[in-house]
Amino acid sequence: MAEPKMSSPGAGGPPPSPGQPDQPAQQPGSKRRWLNTWLIRLFKAAVSIGLIYLLVRTIQKDALQAAITEANPWWILAAVAIAPFNLILQGLRWHLLVKTELDSISFGKVFSSFLGGLSLGLITPGRVGEVGRIFLLEVPSRMRLAGLHVLDKLYFVAGIALLGPMSLFFMPGFHEALPDGIRGGAEVIVFILPLLYFVFALRPQPLRGLLLALQMGLGIKGRSLELLRAYDGIHTRHCLIATGLTLTQFIFIFTQFYFFSRAFEQVSWITAAHTYAAVLFVKSALPISLGSLGVGEWAAVSFYVRYGLAETTGFSASLMLFATNVLLPGLLGLLVLYRTRPAALIHRLRNVWGEAA
Repeated sequence: MAEPKMSSPGAGGPPPSPGQPDQPAQQPGSKRRWLNTWLIRLFKAAVSIGLIYLLVRTIQKDALQAAITEANPWWILAAVAIAPFNLILQGLRWHLLVKTELDSISFGKVFSSFLGGLSLGLITPGRVGEVGRIFLLEVPSRMRLAGLHVLDKLYFVAGIALLGPMSLFFMPGFHEALPDGIRGGAEVIVFILPLLYFVFALRPQPLRGLLLALQMGLGIKGRSLELLRAYDGIHTRHCLIATGLTLTQFIFIFTQFYFFSRAFEQVSWITAAHTYAAVLFVKSALPISLGSLGVGEWAAVSFYVRYGLAETTGFSASLMLFATNVLLPGLLGLLVLYRTRPAALIHRLRNVWGEAA
């Protein structure tokens, strides 16, 4: 019997069998990307640990121990008790958007995907891993679902952009220190931002135009256009509800921070809300740590001091809010990820890459 002829590489021969290793030329790139990802994670983890360590060293140890010992547990319990409402509001907004893609999907499935995304966000820089929630749902197009995820995040980020600059500008001692030439321009900006927010948040037409301009400017083609078509099913009713849910979410977050602060010191709700609106803006502008841990505590301490409040109050309240609203929900999301087979997640990820090609 004649031996079969061996095809030379690149001569149209059969592809390598599944058991064969990947081509050596692909391995260095994959290893480099993997190494870069983990180096970024390690760097952000080091920043978080370093900032927390410096804050603890800066704050007097006796004062911190006394504040924790004398804290009123009822205020802490009240803050923890309303935490589920914050999560439910986020789940309702995500469900509202997902239903424009699949009207029959239940809130339970969507909320589970939201919790799973929170877990993935905890271990990724800038919490970009939250986009993993799209792989936990069965929908006709995950590319469009990714676009809806972007819209979901935009509502909260836009709210921070609305409140943050104004909060910083009116922080005690801030706007007085600005030169007269800059102060006037800053006032115009902080008062125009709310108008821009409501123009884009309450009606779908301006955002559709923005997405169309983005499509033309970036020259996006192919199946990636599905990302920009995610807004086709959004109408004014959806925008109004999403805006209402987002603003209500901010009220709950500010109230939680107020409750945690009251456990340590007498403070008004307005002061707590003003402070934490500025903290959220700083955390978004400086995504240099895992889950913004450390950055938020540093900002809370700095801003509360301007109101004459103790450093221990800002540090403790911010750290407790992080544990309640980010860490604990992320741990709950691990149960969702545990129920989802890793092989299924990888298969869905490959399908999305295929759609984008």
